[in-house]
Amino acid sequence: MLQWEEQVRRRASVAERSLGSLTDPILREVAIICWPYGKIMRMSTGSTAADAGRRMGVDGKLLWVNGQLVLPQTELKDGDIVEVRT
Repeated sequence: MLQWEEQVRRRASVAERSLGSLTDPILREVAIICWPYGKIMRMSTGSTAADAGRRMGVDGKLLWVNGQLVLPQTELKDGDIVEVRT
């Protein structure tokens, strides 16, 4: 599982570097990984951790992004791992 996570992060990083500043206007969405289920969700660019929580059905819960507790208004980036902990 850790290898898979590292591959996803590496691919997102390579894609970001190769597209540079063109990423936002062209793609208009980000792909995030919801943990603990490993589901990949596509959300529009500018989506926040709170948006992901609502879509996961856990509105009002604490969310971690890439292993760090974040504020609800934290904007998500391509390849972020969003985790719900109870």
